[in-house]
Amino acid sequence: MEAFSIGKVYKDTNGCKAVNINPLPKGFCSFDCVFCPLGRTDIKTEEKFFFDETKDFINKLSNFLDSNDVEIVFINPDGESMANEELIDIIKLIKDKGRKVKLLSNGYLLNKEENREVLELCDEVIGELAVTNEKFFQKLQRPLEGYTLEKYIDNMANFKKWFKGKFILDITIIKNYSDTEEAINLFKEIIEKISPDEVFLETPDEDRFKGAFEVNNERLNEIRKKLCI
Repeated sequence: MEAFSIGKVYKDTNGCKAVNINPLPKGFCSFDCVFCPLGRTDIKTEEKFFFDETKDFINKLSNFLDSNDVEIVFINPDGESMANEELIDIIKLIKDKGRKVKLLSNGYLLNKEENREVLELCDEVIGELAVTNEKFFQKLQRPLEGYTLEKYIDNMANFKKWFKGKFILDITIIKNYSDTEEAINLFKEIIEKISPDEVFLETPDEDRFKGAFEVNNERLNEIRKKLCI
């Protein structure tokens, strides 16, 4: 999506009228995943920033919600949602308009105390996972220095303990890295530890990833069955 943009209204998998929004000017993220459909991260950080465009974006979103029949707003940015210091103002506007909020995060920052007030306002939160060992985590997701897979999983597990909304774990299956039997068994353990309300499985399917990272549909369905999702 374009910077500070509002998408078109569509029906989500639950049949609800939804709209995607991007409250960021560019790709701010604490990861720089090699399989990211958005490409390279522009600014790798876990810090929060004030953006001059946010005020106008909030006004634009307010007008949009006043004139469109939408049930849920999906904060689905080109980067990490919580990089916007004024995200809470965006979410409060959405809630004041009587709409539900779904938020996408890579998941690493979900259990940070400074993000709790924002997350408690959300109806649904999506966290992400792609690999099951530290070597592949560092190689494929290229996180900030000091980040570890163990801490990543712990952050989401601890977040789930206090979050009262719906937590969805989005797992990306990567060919030769997370499609092995060993990885599948580890995913089972991780899912049990995090205890998400729902698990969603996908694989990188953009043209540039075909052959390198994409898992075919047959194998993806096999993994779904093994993970009981």
